Amino acid sequence: MSLTRRTILTAMAAAPVLASTGAPRATGHEASLPATLAADSQPTGSISWNAQHRFDLRAEAVDLFGGEIRLKQGRVHQQVAFDPVTGLAYVTQLISDGRRLADEPAPVPDTDRARRGDLCVNEVTPEGTVRAVMYLRGVGHGGGLGVEHVDGRPWLWLETDADPVESGQFAFGKRIGRIAFTADAIVDAGSSQIEVFDPVPGSSHATPSLDVDHGRIGVRHGPLDAEEYRVYELDAFKRHAFTPLYAFPSCYRTQAWCLYGDLVYQNEGSAYSATNPRPGNSWWNVYDITTGEMIERSFNATALDLPHRETEAITVRPTLNGPQLVFGFATQEPGPRQMALYGITSTTDGTGDHVPWTALDYNTNVYTPNSDNYIPQYRQLGNRIDIHLRLARTDGTPWTNGETVLVLPPHIRPNRTQGLVGQTTGSGVSGSLTVRWEVLTDGSLRVYDQRTFNGWIGLDAGYFTS
Repeated sequence: MSLTRRTILTAMAAAPVLASTGAPRATGHEASLPATLAADSQPTGSISWNAQHRFDLRAEAVDLFGGEIRLKQGRVHQQVAFDPVTGLAYVTQLISDGRRLADEPAPVPDTDRARRGDLCVNEVTPEGTVRAVMYLRGVGHGGGLGVEHVDGRPWLWLETDADPVESGQFAFGKRIGRIAFTADAIVDAGSSQIEVFDPVPGSSHATPSLDVDHGRIGVRHGPLDAEEYRVYELDAFKRHAFTPLYAFPSCYRTQAWCLYGDLVYQNEGSAYSATNPRPGNSWWNVYDITTGEMIERSFNATALDLPHRETEAITVRPTLNGPQLVFGFATQEPGPRQMALYGITSTTDGTGDHVPWTALDYNTNVYTPNSDNYIPQYRQLGNRIDIHLRLARTDGTPWTNGETVLVLPPHIRPNRTQGLVGQTTGSGVSGSLTVRWEVLTDGSLRVYDQRTFNGWIGLDAGYFTS
């Protein structure tokens, strides 16, 4: 994919932190890295960030590849991780398309690959080109992935030792494995090439996330619907010392997750459908690992115009501008799936007082705010939405019972009708100085009062989207 497809902003935000391209590589490929990765453009040292580094999930994300890219397999990508030295991306997918690997007597159906946990790991350049692949059979679904660079080689951390399941289901690993990436290699679970770690014996759905910057590894493990996160010191974990620094339960269905500093970022969501129309249901959940509390739940409004948009993959990688949160969507349906990745480098202190108020659209020909301080606005804190407004009718006519004052944008609409209590001007109003509001699932914000009074009405109240 040509660099001309990137904006200057994208190229700056996407540029990885690299070591010399002359370093030995495990793939054995002689192909040089793209010109954008030239050694003379590299910093002399990595950028250090403390454990409280927090990404601003409301910031505009940049497109890493300038568009969707095709990986080696036709199935949905599951997780992505970046070599912190070379900047190459590694992406997991189930082996698909009825492929026959070099040591297999016949093609293997997709359903058998899924029920056994047969993965393809793609090695991808920053231009979006798959330059090598590795096959791992019987390891799992590929929902967790980490990469560390040791002695000039990329080492993969991922799930392993999946138990085969019935046809039509997906196999998930129950332990954590570490293996050197080797181009074109075919390795089975149980091979001596995979170092196995069993931090939570008897668990299932085990996935890792590597935080090289802070010397930690995270493990998410089952059983299903009772998952837990555990965070370990990486060097101790490598010695098979499995005393966690932190442990806490997971909330919500998870597509992918990553550990960075004192935070776990988790994404969830499914593809557009009749039951999940645009703008979809893609959400971010952020945990403070030191307390186990979810400190943020935000709707992901990135790339809403993708015709097929299925939430997959989330990780952190180093760039010339500092750490970057990378996340993506599986696209294209029907047909071979493609991958679209986006990145956020902006940060926030995360405190509620600094969550900005956002203006709401309303009909200025019909309604007038009391002042600039009362223009309709909202603020989102997790799944809670606060609304602030004070409006009068421009023509001075009375308010009508059940009047729709404005329509909320899709990403802050509730999943059920919720009632709110607002206030009135008090001038010429008999009885209570409050009015009843409702916010409906279609986003309609309506006021209910049968007194047909004039003057302003206000709302300073909140509701929950779910």
